[in-house]
Amino acid sequence: MKKTLAVLMSVLMLLVAVMPTAFASMDESLLYGDTVITSDKEYRVVGSVIERNIILNNAEGSEQRKCFVLEIDLNNPDLSIMATYKNAEVTTDWERTTVRSQARAAELKYGVNVVGAINGGFYSTETGEPSGLLIMNGKLGHASNGSPYFAILNDGTAVLREGNVSTADVKEAVAGKIWLVKNGKNVAPANKLNPRTAVGIKADGTVVFFVVDGRQDPDSVGMDYPEVAACMIALGCETALELDGGGSSTMLAKREASDLNCSNSPSYGYERTVATSLLVVTSAQPSGVFDHVTFSESLYLCSPMESVTVSAVGVDANGFSAKIPAGGSLQLANDSLGKLNGNKFVSNGEIGYVDVNYVLNGEVVATSVIRVTHSADNIFESLYNRIMQFFYNIINTIKLLIDKFDEKILSKM
Repeated sequence: MKKTLAVLMSVLMLLVAVMPTAFASMDESLLYGDTVITSDKEYRVVGSVIERNIILNNAEGSEQRKCFVLEIDLNNPDLSIMATYKNAEVTTDWERTTVRSQARAAELKYGVNVVGAINGGFYSTETGEPSGLLIMNGKLGHASNGSPYFAILNDGTAVLREGNVSTADVKEAVAGKIWLVKNGKNVAPANKLNPRTAVGIKADGTVVFFVVDGRQDPDSVGMDYPEVAACMIALGCETALELDGGGSSTMLAKREASDLNCSNSPSYGYERTVATSLLVVTSAQPSGVFDHVTFSESLYLCSPMESVTVSAVGVDANGFSAKIPAGGSLQLANDSLGKLNGNKFVSNGEIGYVDVNYVLNGEVVATSVIRVTHSADNIFESLYNRIMQFFYNIINTIKLLIDKFDEKILSKM
């Protein structure tokens, strides 16, 4: 028994040493109304940043919402969060640029590696001028308008504050608009369904970036403020603030051994230009020294009698590509659903799930899952869904224009 316990303790210590920071799953019991989780995929960005793609729906299955989450553990000394605008410089030459463009500008200016990003605060759609507080690297970029703000302090900790709190100790800041969560309580006012962007902070200081797609019924209907607040609470946030949403809602993430890609589907069909962004950056550099293996997907979908390519890559301790040592191979847990030809899984027609492992020197070092299902790659169903989505997008755009017209009429009355 003592020997067994000693072995188990050694294994646990090894796992703690090599596994990324453990982030708790979304607590379904804390979601709004009858909302349920239908899918929750997790991707490693770097050891202390996790991307999660979560699909929610109501009990009837008629209100799907696609949510995108970045959880950032700022205890990692290589990680920080930057507020930025345009070319990462203080200016009054206001201009809107994409989150991706702002990320590239920050990388060039500061020599950092941007591994995640979301759009920031509200702004003038005519000039691109931020409508609230903006502080970049300790320099005031735009004065406060009294709105609450998200900030990184000089000591590296993250806070959410009321708009009248001094910024003397602030290094980075972006203004929000609506308080969603205070002291763990949902304080959000009711409003309409829309794409949303939010930022929250957990009790342990972990920062949560949140984006939900909207105006893309039935693919993703969006959320109102109380629903976003409920999601932030379910993710463990003690405080949360609404940032600019709608067509501006954008989340970028750089998964391990990958490029910086847009995780969500912006409602205009492309990455809209915005005023400000919040960037997750790491000062860590590629070492080239192999640390672990990762799969490109946590779940691969395959139709019966079809095939799917499975991709496993080597990664260093900082999330950059590294060559996998010789002696490794992809292996199925069993042959009940098909076989592997190199890195291609070929289905035998049976429906179900099977683990695909990367085995190195006789040990399983990484695992993904292959699901064989009739709905995975049905060309006719895919075409039908695309056509239906096209018409839904037209309808949703007309609704949006009507809403904006109504708002302008009401503002003049």
